[in-house]
Amino acid sequence: MNNTTTDYRRTLISLSNILDKKHFFIVGLTRPGTAWLQHAINAHPDALCKGEGHFTNALFPLLGKAFADYNKHMLNDQARLEAAGIGAANMSPSAAYSNDEVRFLMASAAALTMNRWVGDEDVSCIGEKTPEHALNLAGLTEVFPDAHIVHVIRDGRDEAVSVYDYNLRVNPEGFAKRFPDFPTFAEFFAGNWTKAVGQARYFGRSHAEKYMEIRSEDLHTEAAPDVERLCRFLSIDDSPDTVSHLVEAGRAIAFPDGAIGQWQDRFDDKTAVSFNRQAGELLKLLDYGI
Repeated sequence: MNNTTTDYRRTLISLSNILDKKHFFIVGLTRPGTAWLQHAINAHPDALCKGEGHFTNALFPLLGKAFADYNKHMLNDQARLEAAGIGAANMSPSAAYSNDEVRFLMASAAALTMNRWVGDEDVSCIGEKTPEHALNLAGLTEVFPDAHIVHVIRDGRDEAVSVYDYNLRVNPEGFAKRFPDFPTFAEFFAGNWTKAVGQARYFGRSHAEKYMEIRSEDLHTEAAPDVERLCRFLSIDDSPDTVSHLVEAGRAIAFPDGAIGQWQDRFDDKTAVSFNRQAGELLKLLDYGI
């Protein structure tokens, strides 16, 4: 047995250990809120949480396309052999991958990432934070059916300000070409925010035992009750000392653009009307004033 085969076997054992642990995902279109919670729970001695793996919006779709292309190639190859008169007795079983096998390979790819994160740490819970998972929780839980989902919700108007300012910092020229001013972006973002929050909450209604919501605003005011609730949700230590430690870890990375009510200084009447046209009902449902 060569060294490569031995390494593969060791990796398979490691992946089995990773897949045996409890998995949770922090989602929601709020960069400040999800990052706060990720850093807080990552400070728990029995949990690890990193980001951003972009499983549902990058890794899984790319793998799915690769295997779909491969399956198509194999089916075409089989059709050519049959057309050439090669009987079924001379053909191998189909090499195409089933849906279950593709999901297994997706889980294995994600587990490889998690395995690098965990290293030698001994934890019972492994978490990952990607805000965009909120748009495809059904796809995420097809690959990780026992996963616990933590959905962080923030006033979409505040998040619109944060996302706009962030993109102007990291890609000012390209972003400004697409969105020449804040009102244009705010109207666009309202649709994305409504869709993401609505889809995640729809998922939560049919998976109540493995879904919880946390308001980003509460993390910046009185975080302890929600952090304690999260620990219970994950069945890990929720003692007062532990919760206090986690809250301090979250506060240590609090983003300046996580301010509550910052939209009021940036929304003019026209922007407010266009945002509310798409998101007003959801804002009211979530008890955000309009």
